[in-house]
Amino acid sequence: MKIGAKFPSRMPTSYVLKQIAAPPPAAAYHPTTLLDGKVRPPRISYRDQGRIRKACRMAGIDPASIGLPPEVVTYPAVKQPKGSEKEVKKYTREKNIVENMAKMDERIAEWKEERRKLKESTKPELPF
Repeated sequence: MKIGAKFPSRMPTSYVLKQIAAPPPAAAYHPTTLLDGKVRPPRISYRDQGRIRKACRMAGIDPASIGLPPEVVTYPAVKQPKGSEKEVKKYTREKNIVENMAKMDERIAEWKEERRKLKESTKPELPF
C-alpha cells in the first residue's frame, strides 16, 4: 500500500543524502563541452539528480538552494490515452464537443446578429 510522497517505499540512499548535506558545485549538474566539441555527461547523472530533487521535496528543501538546475519537463502536459483507434477517436470527439460547447454562447450571438442584419436588408424602405 502506497501512503504518499511523504512516506516513500524506500528511503534515499546515503549518496543522495550526502549530496544534500554537502552539495557539490553547480557545474557538477550540467554537461561539459570539451574543446573538440564532444559533450560529456554531467558528473552527477540525470537519474541521480531526480533522486536528489525528490529527497529535497520530501525534506521540504528547495532544490535550487543546493545548486540543482530547474526541472525540465520534456513530456506533453496532456497525454493522449492509449487504446484502440476507436477509443482514441471517441476521446478526441468528446474533447472537441466540450471545447465547442464552451464557445456556443458567442456563436449563437453571432448567428442572431447575422440573422437580424439579413432581415433588415430584405425589409423594403417604403412603409406601404
